[in-house]
Amino acid sequence: MAVSPTQLNRALDGVAEFFQSRQTRAGVVARRLFGAATSEDDNLVAQLISERRRRTSMDGGIDGWVSATTWGAWELLQLGCPSDHTGLSRMVGYILARQDAPGRFGEGCSEARHSVGYCNHFIGGFFSLGSKDERVAPLVFPSGAVITKEGDARFAGSCFALRTVLQARHERREAVARHVASLIYLAERWEQHEYAVHPDVAFTALAALAVAPLGQRQHAERIAGRLVALQQPDGVWENASLYHAVDALLTTQMPIARDAIFKATSRILDDQRPDGSFDEHGNEEVALIALRAIRSMGARRAKPRPPRLSPATMSLRSR
Repeated sequence: MAVSPTQLNRALDGVAEFFQSRQTRAGVVARRLFGAATSEDDNLVAQLISERRRRTSMDGGIDGWVSATTWGAWELLQLGCPSDHTGLSRMVGYILARQDAPGRFGEGCSEARHSVGYCNHFIGGFFSLGSKDERVAPLVFPSGAVITKEGDARFAGSCFALRTVLQARHERREAVARHVASLIYLAERWEQHEYAVHPDVAFTALAALAVAPLGQRQHAERIAGRLVALQQPDGVWENASLYHAVDALLTTQMPIARDAIFKATSRILDDQRPDGSFDEHGNEEVALIALRAIRSMGARRAKPRPPRLSPATMSLRSR
């Protein structure tokens, strides 16, 4: 379905109204995208950063979960914290300390797994979301994706952790580079149809590879091409979260993703509610992804309004 500039700008106005009074990280990011940030937002950013630092324990973790800590670090990055910021460094240090730890994806070996290259003789660098005795699935992403299988949850959670530490400029670490190389290796297996990967899991891997060092990002294009080919005529993906998919494709900034984002945006506009949100829960992360998608189509809001502040929040969690 063709989308007119009028439709895009009307949707953009709705998103602006939704975020106008949000005293949250997503609200700050949205107002920055609109060019409507004020001095009140500067004070809010300092408050939000302080709140996240207070949530961390002595070892830098949040609630004892790698997934929660990863999301906390991601929020600090989106709020503009530099890689050497004390709070961010402590969270990232907690995440990095769980790399190649017991409970990680690909741990150990068996004859069956070794025969297809899915053991620690072929892949490494993955982050452990918990010990073998702890269940980490279902893993719920703020984008709306829910990873229900245990192995998939450990893989996807590790990919999001990788994306975060790469954004925090730790790409030169040997174990981080090994994780990137393992994703490239596994992506080649997916292309050979030796392993059926859930679309939400593949999109999480795509988003991580999209921020890998420049010499390795071309591998993300191959994954993107395969996932774009799976998009249905109405803009969605079967068995995949629409907003999770769009977030990953936006992260790639690749020409191959643009048409897919356009098709998905047509469906996203249909989802928009009277209050400017895009789901029944008023999920801020979903609305922020929708905003980025709409803006990528060239929509521009002519008269940004100053924010009115009130609270709401969401986070990545493991249950």
